[in-house]
Amino acid sequence: MRTTCFCAMALLLASCSSPEENNEEKLRSFYAWYITYNDTSSATVPKDSIEKYCTKSFIRDFMHDPDLDYDPITSTQDFDKNWVNSIMVSKATQDRQKIYRVSFLTDDKEKISHNIVVTMGKEQGAWKIDLVKDN
Repeated sequence: MRTTCFCAMALLLASCSSPEENNEEKLRSFYAWYITYNDTSSATVPKDSIEKYCTKSFIRDFMHDPDLDYDPITSTQDFDKNWVNSIMVSKATQDRQKIYRVSFLTDDKEKISHNIVVTMGKEQGAWKIDLVKDN
């Protein structure tokens, strides 16, 4: 009985207290998918995918801005699926909003990397991309 109680309590704590979403892995996976999708598909990125990873305010303020001549999520004008091999994400700070550095090599021969700062905000219980800036 004691063992059963302990196991049940451990499972309950593990499921309830997901200590913190692994935002670094979440960003790495999202950027890998997003870059590959944009490099290999002529279709627009599905709206539900963007809404899953980006806040409503980010989508409203940046995703539909006709004056932007670059992609607001990567802060690039082009895409290359080879960038995925070098994506690195690291935490820059931890506050109410979380800030991460995302970088990837845009020129493997010259070792030129593209660096952006991604601010995540909590929306409906999930951490999402709220702002992207060049670093």
